[in-house]
Amino acid sequence: MIESSYRSPALPAVCALLLAACAAPPQPHCGGGDFAIDALFDGGGLHGCRIDGDGRAIVELRPENEPINPSPWYALRLSRTDAAGPLGLTLDFGDFDARYWPKSSADGQSWMPLPESRVTRSADGRAMTLSLDPDRPVTWIAAQELTTDAWYRDWLLPLDALHDVTVEMFGSSAAGRPLLVARTPARREVVLLLGRQHPPEVTGALAMRVFLQTVFGDAPLARRFRERFQVVAAPLMNPDGVARGHWRHNLNGVDLNRDWGPFTQPETAAFRRLLATLERDGSEPVLMLDFHSTRRSLFYTQVPEDFGESPDFATAWLGRARTRLPGFEFSHEPRERSSQANSKNWFFARYAIPAITYEVGDEADREGVRDSAVVFAEEMMTLLLERAQSVTDPG
Repeated sequence: MIESSYRSPALPAVCALLLAACAAPPQPHCGGGDFAIDALFDGGGLHGCRIDGDGRAIVELRPENEPINPSPWYALRLSRTDAAGPLGLTLDFGDFDARYWPKSSADGQSWMPLPESRVTRSADGRAMTLSLDPDRPVTWIAAQELTTDAWYRDWLLPLDALHDVTVEMFGSSAAGRPLLVARTPARREVVLLLGRQHPPEVTGALAMRVFLQTVFGDAPLARRFRERFQVVAAPLMNPDGVARGHWRHNLNGVDLNRDWGPFTQPETAAFRRLLATLERDGSEPVLMLDFHSTRRSLFYTQVPEDFGESPDFATAWLGRARTRLPGFEFSHEPRERSSQANSKNWFFARYAIPAITYEVGDEADREGVRDSAVVFAEEMMTLLLERAQSVTDPG
């Protein structure tokens, strides 16, 4: 059942109290004379830190537990008291390949990829040495932009002020962090949007934010869409993993995108209860999109034959978007049904609806990510409205 008592205006205060109570635990740190390295912030991630005999810093990066699909996250802060020259910082990934190109920030808010001239990869791809600019008293280094609880609250909670969007808790994470959902008024047909099951998958989060802003916007298309369809969006499914700098899993060491069906974790179980509430109210899902990131932009979908004689939504949707996005590279990759307990398989098996994994490339151009998300949202709304109209008025 949705915990609607946590709606605004009390919601921001409640969230702040809960987040303070379950802050990320202390992380290893180290220092060497005129500098110090730490990960004592939300999203911070390092396993170990040491200074070698030459005064160089070596940061060890390891997963939170095994087995794991390797997404080697890191986020650290370098503080300097004396700009004595460039500092060499080695990121040691152990047995894992370095997946993410390092990003740098002076404030933890604005990020830029480090220039290639300042990054040296080891021959086996399992370490990177960074040459850092000595001019900054504080430098943040991370695998991707930091998009933590505060980033979500900054854009998600104000949605509650819109006339037809409410933001409320639908449950709590393993550590007690609030799980938030943004939803529009009840309709018989529901579009479900999920995000951030895997903590490092930031480009998917960037796309989902713009996608939602488009669907919740004031454009005539968006208003018509919300008159016909309810939107239920949970953009931060794994707040504990995000806060603690996990590579893949939640606080309990479980991949949430392998828990759809078992529902052993509080995060997926809470969303299942939300679905049960929708069903009891007479609503039914018609589409599910789950936002992720991987090495290149792509969409995992069902195969057209899964829908029999019905038109294949994914092929039509992505085909329309492609004509408007000549500069944004993405692929459509239909997959046969499998027993893997991910969201795509479970939602299709449960509701026989298009259930699509929206994957954004790790290093995709950020402007392209934003622009394409607008197009994908617009074409989704247009196509669903057209199909709804054809059912209402088949002649």
